[in-house]
Amino acid sequence: MGVLAVFAAGACVCSFAHAQPAPIEASSAQPAGPSAGQSPELVLPKAVQSLEVKEHLGAVLPLELEFQNAEGKKVSLGDYFPAGTGKVKAGELPKPAIILIAYYQCQIVCSVVKDKFVECMDQMDMTAGKDFNFLVFSFDPRDNVPSANGAKNHSLAGYKRSGKPEVDAGFGFHAGEVEGTRQLANALGFPYRKVENGEFAHPVALFVVSPQGKICRYIYGYKYDPIQVKLALLDATEGKLAKSLGDYFMNYCYMYDSATGKYTIQAMQVMKIGGVLVLIGVGVLVGGLRLSEYFKMRSRQRPGAGLAMPANRLDQSVTRPVA
Repeated sequence: MGVLAVFAAGACVCSFAHAQPAPIEASSAQPAGPSAGQSPELVLPKAVQSLEVKEHLGAVLPLELEFQNAEGKKVSLGDYFPAGTGKVKAGELPKPAIILIAYYQCQIVCSVVKDKFVECMDQMDMTAGKDFNFLVFSFDPRDNVPSANGAKNHSLAGYKRSGKPEVDAGFGFHAGEVEGTRQLANALGFPYRKVENGEFAHPVALFVVSPQGKICRYIYGYKYDPIQVKLALLDATEGKLAKSLGDYFMNYCYMYDSATGKYTIQAMQVMKIGGVLVLIGVGVLVGGLRLSEYFKMRSRQRPGAGLAMPANRLDQSVTRPVA
């Protein structure tokens, strides 16, 4: 995962998109290319070296940090995670969150990441603001409240379920806070630095955080699978976001594979569920047979059962009237 994050970081410096590689002079003492059986070493640009994400799974975020949101109000990180601060309101269901660290002045990679993730949310059967929050924090001091508000409105315009107060409130965009965002980024293990042209180099990553403010999953790259994101949110809430029996089965049968960075179905879990379903089916069948036998026995034991006279048989005890 760290290698992928570093590759992504290289694309986040806007000037790199138009930079030309410097010519490499071949020395007579060194071969011009790799020898047979050897692969050339990947040399990353200096600006993005040492920008690997360091995962802090299980760590709790500093919920006391304060930011200015897109509406110009001061909010604390704990406002989004009341279960972590003990301030859950009556009837309130604490929600997990997807966090993105970016900056709004970047019109290439950061904008693509936001747009691609909004597309992913549109394909999910979970709704932002109702089931989870999407929180974006900028580390660029140039990103003021109007910048945050413009970025938020752009994302809302791309989300087909926006327009309702509850849904729109699930998009939490924040102005650039140098110190606060740096502390949040450090807690997430997300490095970034300013480069010579005034832009920023940083990895590409999303962070799945539990309702208590605990880091649960890291999502890398530019493509977001709705099923994988849904499974990460289910995992972050220990299945509490499940809306149907199918969701419960998904949460039980899929497990996170750290080697691939994805949720994969577990054969053993499926077999366990299959075994339970077979036992339930056998129990229903046996129970049905026993009930059927019970009702048959009851019908035989009723008074007068089996004594009804056939319709074609004449009752001799009845005296016919004389004509």
